[in-house]
Amino acid sequence: MNYSVILPTLNENGHIVQLIDSISTIFVKKDLAFEIIIVDDNSEDGTIQTVERHKKENKKIQLIVRSNLKKNLAESINEGIINAKYENVIWMDADFQHPPQYLNEFINEIHNCDVVIASRFLSTSGRYFKNKNFTKDTNENQSYLFNKLCNFFLFKDVTDFTSGFICLKKDYFKDFRLQGFYGDYFVNLITYLKKRNAKIIEIPFTDSIRATGYSKTLVKVNIKYIYTCFRYFLTLFFNIIKTKIKI
Repeated sequence: MNYSVILPTLNENGHIVQLIDSISTIFVKKDLAFEIIIVDDNSEDGTIQTVERHKKENKKIQLIVRSNLKKNLAESINEGIINAKYENVIWMDADFQHPPQYLNEFINEIHNCDVVIASRFLSTSGRYFKNKNFTKDTNENQSYLFNKLCNFFLFKDVTDFTSGFICLKKDYFKDFRLQGFYGDYFVNLITYLKKRNAKIIEIPFTDSIRATGYSKTLVKVNIKYIYTCFRYFLTLFFNIIKTKIKI
């Protein structure tokens, strides 16, 4: 089997080479065909230049820069999918919050299903803030509640509707494009996959804190945060409707 790993980046210069090398090592050890597609939202910290230099050493790297475009995670991933050449597509955070060692589990499990999602909410999953040295981000309580509601109203066999750490067949994107922002795009994707009768399994994982810099999803309780919550619940409402309509 072969894999296209998509890394949406925005100011990841402090750790991007380490992440690329960690991912590469996993696939090289397993002797699997792979590529790493960096889709950058016009970083200003040197990320683009660092990746350009590293491409000379690692021929598996493809770099796409979204210059002069509105920053959007879903659109960055779409660009990666369009340019992916392999049958299995993986995307993950580019800041080590999605530890690359779990790619081993994706590789092991994708033989048995169509979609593998790394979940923060299985009974055997772990969370970074269980470590007493770290503080829980403001949006974690909202994320937990939202995923519980999605599990109750949408699909009982899925626990993490905003994971963003996934492996699936590229064929699913022949007639589908990701739409939304940081969390709601993933809810829309899961509903689409369920309507297509995709076999989805979840694996437990323990997330980490961001390696360097600042998280793209870090929020404060303000108007923007309230708007984000509103978008999430609006997404839930529309996906409930979708599940009731046969298309």
